[in-house]
Amino acid sequence: MKVTLAFLLVCFLGAAATPVFSGIDLMAMKKQEEERRKKLGKSKIAVNDNNVNTVSTGGKKYGFVQMESEEAPAAGEETAPAAGKKGESPEKQPEYWKKQQDELTGRIAGLKADIEGAQLELNKLWADFYIKNVAVEQQAIRDQIAQKTNEMEQKKVFLREAQEQLEALFEQARKAGVPPGWLR
Repeated sequence: MKVTLAFLLVCFLGAAATPVFSGIDLMAMKKQEEERRKKLGKSKIAVNDNNVNTVSTGGKKYGFVQMESEEAPAAGEETAPAAGKKGESPEKQPEYWKKQQDELTGRIAGLKADIEGAQLELNKLWADFYIKNVAVEQQAIRDQIAQKTNEMEQKKVFLREAQEQLEALFEQARKAGVPPGWLR
C-alpha cells in the first residue's frame, strides 16, 4: 500500500514538473497569439436592429443576419442583385423557396391530419363490427372498413411522396446555392 502511494506521489509530482522542464514559453505563445489576432482584423459588420431579419416558422420567430462577402467577385462572376429587381430569376428570391416549402409542409400536415381522422373512423368501425351480432350488418361494416383502409393507404402513399418532394426541394435549394436560413 505504501509502495503504491509513493508511486502515485512520484507520478503526480513528475506530471506537475513536466511543463517547467519542457521548455514551453508561455509568454512567447501569448505574443504569437496577439500577433495572429492583429493580422485577422476586426469584422466590418456590426449586428444591430437594422440588419437583423426575422423568419417565423411554426409559430416561433427566429432572427438572422444576412452576411455578405467582403471580397470582390471574381472576373466573369456577377454580383447577386437585390431581391425584387426587375429581370431577376425567381430562384434568387427567398419568397420563391419559402412558398414552395410552405405548400409542401401544408400538404404534409393536411395528409397527416386526414390519416389520423381516418384511423379514428376505422377504430370506430371496428368497435361497431364487434358489437353487432347480425351477419348482414357485420358485412356492411366490413365493406366500410375495407373502403376506409384503402383511402388511408392512399393517403399514406401521398404523404410519403410529399415528404420525398420536400427532401428534393431542400436538395435542389442546396444545389442552387440558397442560403440555409431561407428554408428554416
